[in-house]
Amino acid sequence: MVSSTSIDWIFFDCFNTLIDDFDTSGHEAGLAPMYQVPVTAGLYQRIADVRADYHRWRLEYIAGKPHEQSLQERFRNLLVTYRPEADAALIEQIVMEMEVQFMECFPATLRLPTGVESMLQRWQGHVAMGVISNFFLADWPAKMLERHGLRQYFKFVIDSAECGKRKPGDAIYQLALEVAGNPAPERVLFIGDHLTNDAIAPQRLGMQSIYFDRSAERTSSSTAPPQIQSITHWDQLSPSSE
Repeated sequence: MVSSTSIDWIFFDCFNTLIDDFDTSGHEAGLAPMYQVPVTAGLYQRIADVRADYHRWRLEYIAGKPHEQSLQERFRNLLVTYRPEADAALIEQIVMEMEVQFMECFPATLRLPTGVESMLQRWQGHVAMGVISNFFLADWPAKMLERHGLRQYFKFVIDSAECGKRKPGDAIYQLALEVAGNPAPERVLFIGDHLTNDAIAPQRLGMQSIYFDRSAERTSSSTAPPQIQSITHWDQLSPSSE
């Protein structure tokens, strides 16, 4: 339970918070056609190798950085980094086809986590709500929320591809506060599944936070440390008047 008298806004993360993607464990099997593109082009032997290089590149060049790179920029930089001998024209062809495949495959991997819509209904009318999402295709968080019937609950949706800034850099949180009308940070609750981006960084800026701990379901998720308030199911998040 969270006291609805102590907050004016809830800011939510989008993917793996309000909307789940990939399979229930977080595995990216649904994106196999996208990863197949550079294999078919002869730059890789196996899909697993493409995926491994992409995650290695993302950890080095994206994770924890304050600026976003679009999906095409990510794929282009991936191939330039790990396949520097590849022809530039071939790389551009692969990049465009990978984006097309992502846009076709990704929506089919999405589904709502149990209890999310009833949670939003409980909070509607008690506080204002917005979404702040790291994502590499502009407007896609808003589009996917609309597709799954959740967009109506939110005053705004900010995504990193559109604004060029990403969590955990300060700028995207500050932009959200401005869009929300500059509420006092301590009157804002941030909720999401990424320990740094959605729990630790918001607290650094004076917000309250709750970590949506998915570690029991997803091996890629971290267990909540004792000092961070957490929930494991949306049924645990309800407004109270205390």
